[in-house]
Amino acid sequence: MAKQSLLKVRDLLIEYGHGKNKVSAVKEVSFDIYKGETFGLVGESGSGKSTIGKALMGIEPINDGTIYYQDTLAFGKTPNLIKMNEKMEHHVKVMKLNQTAITKALEIYAEDYKRVYFKYIEGKYYDLKSKETVEYSDNKIRKIEEGLDLKDHKLVSKSKDPKLKLVEDAVKEIIKRILKLYKLQDKSLALLKMLKKDEIINVDLLKKVTELHTRTNKLTLKIRKSESKMYLTIQEIEKVRNDVRKGKYKSVKRFFFDLGKLLEALISEHKLVSPMISELKQAQKLSSALVSKGSSKKEWSKWINEKFSKTTDEQKLIELEQIKELMTMENIQKTLESSPKYKLPTSSEKHELKKQMQMIFQDPASSLNDRMPVEEIIAEGLDNFPELYKNEFAAQTYIEWFELNNPDKIGMITLENIKYNKVKQFLILQLLTTVGMLPEHLSRYPHEFSGGQRQRIGIARALIMKPSFVVCDEPISALDVSIRAQVINLLSKFQLEFDLTYIFIAHDLSVVRFIANRIAVIYRGDIVELADADELFNNPLHPYTKSLLSAVPLPDPELEKKKKSIKYDPEAEHFDYITDSPKWREIEKGHFILANEREALEIKNQKKKNKKVTQKGA
Repeated sequence: MAKQSLLKVRDLLIEYGHGKNKVSAVKEVSFDIYKGETFGLVGESGSGKSTIGKALMGIEPINDGTIYYQDTLAFGKTPNLIKMNEKMEHHVKVMKLNQTAITKALEIYAEDYKRVYFKYIEGKYYDLKSKETVEYSDNKIRKIEEGLDLKDHKLVSKSKDPKLKLVEDAVKEIIKRILKLYKLQDKSLALLKMLKKDEIINVDLLKKVTELHTRTNKLTLKIRKSESKMYLTIQEIEKVRNDVRKGKYKSVKRFFFDLGKLLEALISEHKLVSPMISELKQAQKLSSALVSKGSSKKEWSKWINEKFSKTTDEQKLIELEQIKELMTMENIQKTLESSPKYKLPTSSEKHELKKQMQMIFQDPASSLNDRMPVEEIIAEGLDNFPELYKNEFAAQTYIEWFELNNPDKIGMITLENIKYNKVKQFLILQLLTTVGMLPEHLSRYPHEFSGGQRQRIGIARALIMKPSFVVCDEPISALDVSIRAQVINLLSKFQLEFDLTYIFIAHDLSVVRFIANRIAVIYRGDIVELADADELFNNPLHPYTKSLLSAVPLPDPELEKKKKSIKYDPEAEHFDYITDSPKWREIEKGHFILANEREALEIKNQKKKNKKVTQKGA
């Protein structure tokens, strides 16, 4: 039986600051929390875990992304295909401009290569205008003899190669744009997949939009492979030049042969990219036209009519005709914004969500009002939602309790004459005693209690609302070790009694292991690994997860002394992310990791080796 997702987080983006000072605290993370489970979220301080917790409660502004509760939009923004396409179109436009800049720079660099080649190999002057070689008029010898150390000549100089640096920077910019484009494409394809299940969009329209997005995604993949080859070729060219500076080249012919071969490969790969970017640009425009609305739809219709007059290819004409017809249907975005699942919640719906979703805060001292007695603190939720105690079930429960404790007054209180303030007091007292506090504590103030007791009050305040989902934001980090166990046991007990779903946020993996069903590891706003608790501890895959686990103290002092901590160095571990970007991958069933193709392959190979070792041992 498939697990039911109580809460879905999709592409959650939270940023602070503006312009150059903008910082991404949470970087478009996505995950599901299943009904009845405890979902652990672990990371070091500043990783963004508490920010996610507050966003799930609607108390942290969200820049982009959506949070669904019980398959309905709770917080964030309605997914917007129009804006996604606008962003993708912008990235493709910048890629095209960089490609043009590379073309011009490579032309100049190739011509300069010829000039230097003829100067030092044949001793002749290469005229850049006529493309012909002539003898130098001053009869000076410029030819470099074989066997001489090239580092003594001004053959290679950083100042002489600004065009190569320009090519490198432009290729880097294209790769960065591809990464952003990739994320947007994955985001849009995931949304289209969800819309297919919802069956709220016209089948033909959705099919065509998905087809265009899939086409642009495949083209982007091809371009990325070519741009990665170009980047690596530039690095090889730079290596040849560095070898000259280090005195490793004694042959001028060998230098020009090596450099020329690499330059030829660079130009050839670049020529392959240009038509692909042009094709990507056209496919992206068709996609933007198909999802457009309002005045922009008129502009796109005009563009399509112009394409009609210029296109002779029969297949392209058929596609343009199909898109033109599909554009007459109701806009996808309009359908989304009016759909019960995707439209923004009303004020009354947000109010209801506060009852369903509660939070236990990290600091039990500052999260309680010192000027309010415990009874008022817990009663605050009931005052905002009087239906929680002003109902027949609560009243009947109070009457049964009253008659059990006052057998001589049976029948005195009925549903007709009951005072609901008494019912409220009863519910507060009942929950307070359940969390291990005493009746006399109701009149006391928070500063009169220990840290553990204050956290129990915080738990009672959250549970009095009868929520189905609770955010536990490091609820035990400010407590003593002995008190921690009591609070964890209390949370586990309530989960079974009240059918609760938790997200348990912590920085200590060893603690989360004992309460969580699944654990997500977060690093600087990115979720880098997600798996079942036992699987994560027994088979950690991401280097950051391994580093966190190595920091968990061992109870045996001797083993603790011998233990080696693993240091996580992102630059060393992920040195090739610029050419091989990471993506969310399911390595094993239910075990996800943020990794690129090289890292995924290394994990698979290591798994095979471990399997062989196990078989030999058996």
